[in-house]
Amino acid sequence: MHPCAKQSRASEAPERWPRRLLRHAGWAVWVLLAVMAALSRATFGLRCESFGCTYVGVVWVALAAIWGVVVLLGLGLLGWQRHGSVPTRLTAAAVAALLVAAAGHVAYWLA
Repeated sequence: MHPCAKQSRASEAPERWPRRLLRHAGWAVWVLLAVMAALSRATFGLRCESFGCTYVGVVWVALAAIWGVVVLLGLGLLGWQRHGSVPTRLTAAAVAALLVAAAGHVAYWLA
């Protein structure tokens, strides 16, 4: 068998599943962003009613903690993809959207 023929077959080999999964993992970050947006929408509708204000504060702190975890997951996935030389445009856009939404929440909370 000619060495060039062997090399062309190696390049035609199917992509291994971990790399394929890593390539498309950016969609998971977009799904997490959608879930977080739905949770945020639900918490913006909460109103204070005497003792209920404490409840709203606890919900907001819990939501902030969840946002932090999701942002860290997104950043970790982005780093893992960059380490594996996988295209990161989809994940980078999702992480950017997460950071903008988180900054919006902080601005709203401080206002």
